[in-house]
Amino acid sequence: MSTLATLEKGIKILSLFNKTTPALNVSDVATQLGLPKSTAYRYLAVLKKHGLIEEDTKPGTYCLGPKILELSQVVSRTSLRKLALPFMEQLARKTGETAILAGLRKHEGICLQKVEGHHALRVTHERGATFPLHAGATGKVLMAHLSQEEQNATIDDVGLPRFSETTITNPQRLRVELLKIKEQGFAESDGETILGSYSIAAPIFGRSGRIIAALSVSAPRHRLNDKKAQKAMIAMLVKTAQGITDKTTTIDVP
Repeated sequence: MSTLATLEKGIKILSLFNKTTPALNVSDVATQLGLPKSTAYRYLAVLKKHGLIEEDTKPGTYCLGPKILELSQVVSRTSLRKLALPFMEQLARKTGETAILAGLRKHEGICLQKVEGHHALRVTHERGATFPLHAGATGKVLMAHLSQEEQNATIDDVGLPRFSETTITNPQRLRVELLKIKEQGFAESDGETILGSYSIAAPIFGRSGRIIAALSVSAPRHRLNDKKAQKAMIAMLVKTAQGITDKTTTIDVP
């Protein structure tokens, strides 16, 4: 019972933080929960140790920590996968190609969901697989909607390794490509990460207007040599991504 009571106290402390009171000090916590200041301090120290809270800019005060953000992203991504799945199934059924839902994880992309196409020969990714942001349509469309500071941090941290002859490895050329992608609303890749593949990707936004995911379709290059077929698939993909965006007002990623 002592362990459960301690856990309950910790949950109550976390619940004290809200939009009205985003920062609290030891006295605030002690007063609101009827605890001695020394006890409140020990609880706060444990929560801080595990990243659930952190010291605020004002000395002696605390705010919610990075672990809370990490947990909220898990919830948001779970909701996003469920919301996007019927859209992805329809897209895969109409195109016959594999549909991929991907998100950001620090300076790389991560596959959140996939729906396989019906072709025997297809391009696919496993859920949880990570990939670079500078190469491939999915990574580029995610990177294109980051701030310039975030783009620079990604380049500084990861670099621009070459995966094929079409991989962009020049920072200035990449920035031009990212600007083009942001303006036109979709990205294309001709074998930038996987030789012989062609992929397109479109952004999905949350209610804040910030990008939260990318929807993509990948196929062997020979199946999309026809420009008319490419345009039709791009239009279908962009429309599907917009449909998911229209539904994401309640699951925005912070």
